[in-house]
Amino acid sequence: MLAALSIGNTLACAATSGASQSQPSQQEAQSAAAKLGQLYDSNYALKNADAMAQLYSEDGTLVSPAGKLIKGRAALKQYYEKRFASGAKEHHIHVIDANVQGNGGFSIAEFSVEVPKGDGTYRQETGHIIAVYVKDSDGWHFRAVEPSVVAKD
Repeated sequence: MLAALSIGNTLACAATSGASQSQPSQQEAQSAAAKLGQLYDSNYALKNADAMAQLYSEDGTLVSPAGKLIKGRAALKQYYEKRFASGAKEHHIHVIDANVQGNGGFSIAEFSVEVPKGDGTYRQETGHIIAVYVKDSDGWHFRAVEPSVVAKD
């Protein structure tokens, strides 16, 4: 519930914070969503925690699959360092839909990632990601990312 409120608040802020800037086109928002997804996957494969954190705006927020809110680039870098140290790998994002909103946009994507089990093997987690992104002076960045993981049997 808290995560949903956070994402909703971020959408509202993204919609109003760009009132003085020109609104990106629908095509630009869709391209940005696809590019951010590609960069996320490639930086994940390289296990580059710093580059992962730089994909987010300075005050960007991630709701981890476990439900914890991680806010700001320093905290995001630490999160990804731990995530990579755990052995998580093979992250893939496929953007399903993206729309313009204020000076940014939002997208819905499918994702999959291999996560280690306690016995040294891996299991695949799949689900959806809702992402809010914004066009800053230095390019496109995630403002908020929230995955929903498919329930385990």
